[in-house]
Amino acid sequence: LETTLGGRGRRPAVAGMTCQWLDIQVLRHGFQPQKKVQLMDGATVGDILKKIAEFKRVPVSQLFLTEARMSDKAHCLCRVAPSAASGDNVGPSASMPYGYFDEVIQVKLHKNEVPDGEVQLGGVDDLEDLPDIITVEPKFVRTSLTHSECLEFQDDLLAAYSEDSVQKAIEKIQNKFRASPELPHSQYPRMLADALLAPQRKVFARWNFEAPPRGLQQMHAAFQAHLDEEVNLKTTILNGLIGLDMAWLQHG
Repeated sequence: LETTLGGRGRRPAVAGMTCQWLDIQVLRHGFQPQKKVQLMDGATVGDILKKIAEFKRVPVSQLFLTEARMSDKAHCLCRVAPSAASGDNVGPSASMPYGYFDEVIQVKLHKNEVPDGEVQLGGVDDLEDLPDIITVEPKFVRTSLTHSECLEFQDDLLAAYSEDSVQKAIEKIQNKFRASPELPHSQYPRMLADALLAPQRKVFARWNFEAPPRGLQQMHAAFQAHLDEEVNLKTTILNGLIGLDMAWLQHG
């Protein structure tokens, strides 16, 4: 790891990874005390905010980052300007999807962006509780499962889908079809997806998959190498639990 911290270029990091060094300060007018962010390759604004929220013990939704840009490059970003309540703090101002003036402005960064060089932190008053160097790694997203992990993952889904609140939501959907036989059965999986979203989010996060619908694609891909009799049996049980086998129509 290089000891030089300044600059905007990517530097070699541990284990052959690359990183980018950022200066960060609180979003106020004038120069403020700064810290360093070691942004590992693949990490984004969202990863920075999550790390800072952990150190500051505040909700990540409270935080945001801004970056100084020329107004003609501020496309689709929210401009920030001095708050009416204070000359020091700054807050969101008028939306500015396209800039027409050659000036430097602070723009709010999207969570999937990668900053460049110097950023300002909004949502807190200081950088206390933050280390001098904040190392930020990209979120780990699982791409594979072992056979035993597939079975454990299915057990977690079975437990989540068996909760009373989830079963009541599923039953409510099924009752709509019982009451209106003209409803096409093809709509059931779509309506079911909404009822399963909350439990799926919890289980998928535990296993380092992204939230549905993308997480569903990742999960299915991870299962492809392990579709044996044991895994298929649990899949059948899961489908019966959430009504995808449509057996509940026969017993309605």
